Amino acid sequence: MTQVSQFSDLALSTLMLDTLAGIGFTQPTPVQSTAIPLVATGRDLMVQSQTGTGKTAAFAIPIIERLSTAPRRAVSVLGLVPTRELARQVADEFVRLGKNHEIQCAAIYGGASMDKQIAEIRFAHAVIGTPGRVLDHLRRGTLKLDGVRTLVLDEADEMLSMGFARELEQIMAYVPPTRQTLLFSATIPEDIKRYARRYMQAPEFVSLAEQNVAADDVEHHYYIINGVGRGRDLVSVIEYEAPESAIIFTNTKIDSEVVAGHLKRQGYQAEFLNGDLPQRDRESIMARTKEKSLRFLVATDIAARGIDISALSHVINYVLPESPEAYIHRTGRTGRAGHRGTAISLIGPREIGVYYALKRVYKVALQERTVPTFAEIELRRVERRADQFVIDLYRRLGGRPDPDDARRATVLRLLEREDASDIVEALVLMAEQAATQSQASGRSFSGGVLADVPRTGSVAPGGRPQSIAAVAERVAVIQGEFRGRPDSPAPPASKDARSAAPPAVVQEPAPPAVVEDAVVAKAPPRSRGRKSPPAVEAQTPVVETPAVSPKPQAVAPKAQAATPKAQAATPKAPAVEPTARPVGGVRLWMNLGDRDLEKGDSILDVSSELGGLLPADFLAIDVRPRHVYLTLPTAYAHDFIAAVDGERYATKTIRVEVAREND
Repeated sequence: MTQVSQFSDLALSTLMLDTLAGIGFTQPTPVQSTAIPLVATGRDLMVQSQTGTGKTAAFAIPIIERLSTAPRRAVSVLGLVPTRELARQVADEFVRLGKNHEIQCAAIYGGASMDKQIAEIRFAHAVIGTPGRVLDHLRRGTLKLDGVRTLVLDEADEMLSMGFARELEQIMAYVPPTRQTLLFSATIPEDIKRYARRYMQAPEFVSLAEQNVAADDVEHHYYIINGVGRGRDLVSVIEYEAPESAIIFTNTKIDSEVVAGHLKRQGYQAEFLNGDLPQRDRESIMARTKEKSLRFLVATDIAARGIDISALSHVINYVLPESPEAYIHRTGRTGRAGHRGTAISLIGPREIGVYYALKRVYKVALQERTVPTFAEIELRRVERRADQFVIDLYRRLGGRPDPDDARRATVLRLLEREDASDIVEALVLMAEQAATQSQASGRSFSGGVLADVPRTGSVAPGGRPQSIAAVAERVAVIQGEFRGRPDSPAPPASKDARSAAPPAVVQEPAPPAVVEDAVVAKAPPRSRGRKSPPAVEAQTPVVETPAVSPKPQAVAPKAQAATPKAQAATPKAPAVEPTARPVGGVRLWMNLGDRDLEKGDSILDVSSELGGLLPADFLAIDVRPRHVYLTLPTAYAHDFIAAVDGERYATKTIRVEVAREND
């Protein structure tokens, strides 16, 4: 392998070399050794390199060198980035690298004081900002770009996407045409290349990631799930993987809030980060994340662009993104600067298309894992405790003891005794008692082996990779299981992290009844060990079908109509009126109302979280003080009942059933 050239070979000034040595830069990364000489020539450049490889320094170092030798102008460099956090991060890097050159850099972004930014712009040689706030300053006349010699687009694929195209075009009208334009990103698809050339003069394209766009130091795993109860599957994966810290990505703002709330209720340190969060709160959450005082950050793609957290162990895709490029950027948040990282994705039937694209377009090798059972989680916990005990023991001894024949003979003799396990347990107890004052080793270790733990017959967590054909077959099985198809095989028994569920009770489905070309009778849902709820029917049109083992009246009493006084005290929540909904729906009754909610929760959030659905999946919602009527598409009703009925919220056991005709 060719040795990467040293910074001294890049024709940098002595002042810059001293600066780099002072901040610990000893050897350039491949993107730095390639891009720095090219940027110094003044030509337009498009650079594609993996996330976390030092792209910011690759363009900041030669730009600062040029600013230190050229006559100083008001604003000579304009950098455009998609997020507030990335603007702050790039500006800080300019300040750090240019401290010996007396280079001033201003970060401008929304949600911060406009007056403070105006004062910083007056003395800035470089301005790094988000498109919206840059336009605000340009229209106010507080930012002049007449002297700009270099324009940088960081995270160029996002900057040139349709979401920023209009703002970018308006900004270009203020920038001199005789500038140098630099584009840096982890992914630069062909359509982005064509679009970028509108703003560049004979650009040179440099790619250090065409064969492997995904970060080299990241392991990619995925868990096939059914899409119902996604929050519970996420908790099971977290309990099994035990990540030290992680960013959990969602596709929507509401999902980020729902997932963060769910994790908090499970006892985890978690906060959400999205575009609706005030800037002060965003900065506080980011500070806690970087200080390692916040374990889980739940974020959307845009909010997390440019986040650089040192030694982030995991990235978790709660839902796969809509494009393979977004997956590359998400997983690039871990495995940075030589650290190892793990990317985990929950893949349901709806996201299998993105999985195919990742395999086909970017050659990302994802390894299959199964959602762990309760027994597997417990066994993994015991293994981690045992491993930690050994680490702590050797730490207290100052390392492994030197070999001693007499001691080894005693150890072997003890291991041959019938009470060997009791002796080891006594030694563990002594070690725990000796370490009660030590925070690092003040843990309780159970010792021993779980010999009676049942083993799953499916793919073990961390098991063999699967072919695309096998994945497609498994998805087909899952779709059959959770859509009531009688020909689908029964799934293996499982147990979540909180409670054990008896084997599912599957009854023979009734033949479908067809009325006016609409199939309205469906197979009964998989039960959770209790009597099955009434058969779910589409409510339009209504067809009389026999109920299957209705629930006892004492378990799920019929909802009583609210009195006029109660209705006046608690007004009905407006029904959700979505657009482009599937034809037909099922009205469900659930014994959870306004008065049962904890502070800050809503019926829609709780229902979608427990049922593993998106809020937009609900056709209508009618909230009462002690119960609620939910209308779902017919295809989702069975899944929702099976997932939610019997779960607990606060101190209440939730009951769900099909609403009666006169409700």
